[in-house]
Amino acid sequence: MTGYLYDGSFDGFLSCVFESYARKEDPLLIQTADQDQPFLMAMTTVVTRPERARRVENGLKRLSNDIWEMVRDGFLCDCIKDREVNLLRLIRQLFQYGPSAAVNYADPVVHTVWKGLRHMREEGHLLSGFIRFSEYNGVLVSVISPKNQVLPMLARHFLTRFPGEQFMIYDQNHKVAFIHTTQKSEFIEVQSLTLPPVGREEAAFRAMWRSYFNHAAIPQRENPLCQRTHLSLRYRPWMTEFTDDWQEACRLTE
Repeated sequence: MTGYLYDGSFDGFLSCVFESYARKEDPLLIQTADQDQPFLMAMTTVVTRPERARRVENGLKRLSNDIWEMVRDGFLCDCIKDREVNLLRLIRQLFQYGPSAAVNYADPVVHTVWKGLRHMREEGHLLSGFIRFSEYNGVLVSVISPKNQVLPMLARHFLTRFPGEQFMIYDQNHKVAFIHTTQKSEFIEVQSLTLPPVGREEAAFRAMWRSYFNHAAIPQRENPLCQRTHLSLRYRPWMTEFTDDWQEACRLTE
């Protein structure tokens, strides 16, 4: 039995794919060094080599762009158990049988990856509507806590929606922020984020939005179960209409 240790990056994972073919190995485990390692398993450290990663990438793109996107997006699915191993096995099937292997839903590996992709893409789609921005000194800022790494998906969406705005979306679960300015757009690692107090104008917008939210409701027809079905509780801590700073916002606007 053998396993691979890598740096957690996508290029690192593709380097593991290259290594498994070069060594003619089928690793039972692919993980980062900070994870608990099994006691009776030989672990090989795989160094990230971009040139090898590009060779694997080009091979997948030769199959089709849809195949490449399936693998690329699959790596963002933290909800997939043994994600790296399942993706490696999927890649082996794709190289062996061709693109048709990607739609063999009866195969456990294919089914697992597609299930994870559906979960990730649905989460990204929901967050594109539930996300809330607040203005801090001319910059729009939003904080999210997704289960999957949906930040690239959200970045593409809001780059199209707000091309002329300066904004930042911070994923506090994965410690990554996407920053867009008039000069450039980039992803950066951010271990923690402390935001300054909101200004009066932002507080006024929050107060008006919360007032609209409260007055649009019909108390006699309130259905908490239906509400949780359409808007899960885990999205609410970062939504303006559900935050606890409502009273503070009202005080600042007096």
